[in-house]
Amino acid sequence: MIKNKCGVVLILVLVLSMGVFTAGCGNTQVTREDNNPNSLTIAVVHKDMYLDTAVKKFEELHPGVSVEVKEYTSNPSEIGEGVRAVDPGDIEKYVTAMNTQLMSGQGSDIILLNNLPYQTYADKNLLVDLGGLMQSDQSFDSGKYYQNIFKALEYKDKLYGLPVNIGIDMIAADRTLLDNSQVQIDDSNWDWNDFVETAEKVINDNQNGGTQEMYALAGMDEKRLITTLVKENYDNLVDPEKKTANFTGQEFLDLLNLSKYLIDHKLVNTDTAQTNITDLASRGKLVFNFTSLRGFFDLQAAKAIFSEGVQLLKPPGNVFFSTDSMYGISSKSSNQELAWEFLKFLVSDDMMTQGGMPINKSVLPQIAQNFTQAIQKRGGRMIIKDDGIPGQSITLQPPTQEDVDYMENLLSQANVYIGTDQKIISIVQEETAAFFTGQKTAETTAQLIQDRVSTYLNE
Repeated sequence: MIKNKCGVVLILVLVLSMGVFTAGCGNTQVTREDNNPNSLTIAVVHKDMYLDTAVKKFEELHPGVSVEVKEYTSNPSEIGEGVRAVDPGDIEKYVTAMNTQLMSGQGSDIILLNNLPYQTYADKNLLVDLGGLMQSDQSFDSGKYYQNIFKALEYKDKLYGLPVNIGIDMIAADRTLLDNSQVQIDDSNWDWNDFVETAEKVINDNQNGGTQEMYALAGMDEKRLITTLVKENYDNLVDPEKKTANFTGQEFLDLLNLSKYLIDHKLVNTDTAQTNITDLASRGKLVFNFTSLRGFFDLQAAKAIFSEGVQLLKPPGNVFFSTDSMYGISSKSSNQELAWEFLKFLVSDDMMTQGGMPINKSVLPQIAQNFTQAIQKRGGRMIIKDDGIPGQSITLQPPTQEDVDYMENLLSQANVYIGTDQKIISIVQEETAAFFTGQKTAETTAQLIQDRVSTYLNE
């Protein structure tokens, strides 16, 4: 399943009621009474159920405290229970607003940091070092959390963002197809060339010389493909601390050529409809599928979609993770102590049991149990649907102890944060358009991106 990092591009209509299994962006537009010691404001893109629930519970636990969430969206549209579609323009609107407010010493107490150049804010002393707060707060037990995740999020040895839940990027593979081709993949030591060679071998073996429809990937056009590959390799392409870019190096040239090879050789089905991805996978016509594990829902959905058996592989490189719900505290806030209390509550046992992939070590078994109860109550049926296309039904199974152990192992290995800057992604998308149509070479394209990104980083 190809997912937008903040919101849902593909419509998942759940027949079972999963409760609160998402974490992300924001809530109602309001105006805060300035300098009220019992009032907090939180700036976000748009609403999600996790934050909404946290606000209500926090206010109940702290009588007299008011937590107000300001939403920066022009046209929120419900597409499911508690889920909204995201207008890309809303992200730009949010980034612009936060830049203006923070640079002028104004804005909310707590800020959603996703898609923001928060390293730049940190350099200008506009964000509070949360790591320092953790060390000085005796009531906060850092040992309960995955320290590898905190370490990966540090910037200049300080922690400015606290993620609520994370997503670990994986590649789902059709195990039956791999077995038929007698292919064994060691995902601790493979690269993108291995990825292509494996896909081509599997396709050739299973087509038996015919023209039977089969793909290495699906659900990706040129823009989505290069975006996904850049995000998976972002830490090698951009160094926000040194404010340098490396788009003219061989690594990015290889990614460009890989993308074009996959497209030109029709190894990618560019129909972005989720129903098409599910259909291809269920019929054994899809070798690989990029997915982000954000909880047991995604793990069990991958198993259900690849109905004949799935093998989950880490992408070439490290174990990458992302988050669409990372919060920071403005250094200009007059209510930093209260803001920290709220952030601690966001990642407390009480809240984290309602989430997906937690940063809190102790709650994963309870999350699995909650998920199992929801499945048993509703039968586990799920309909994958796109506008104007009949929905497809799959059935989710309860997670096993093996699944819990697998998730815990992944969380303990997550050591590279994919903290992409939306502006840089936009530059890559704009400049690669002419490359995919054959109007510009890889080298010319890379140089254009290098120049623009370097200028942006040093503005």
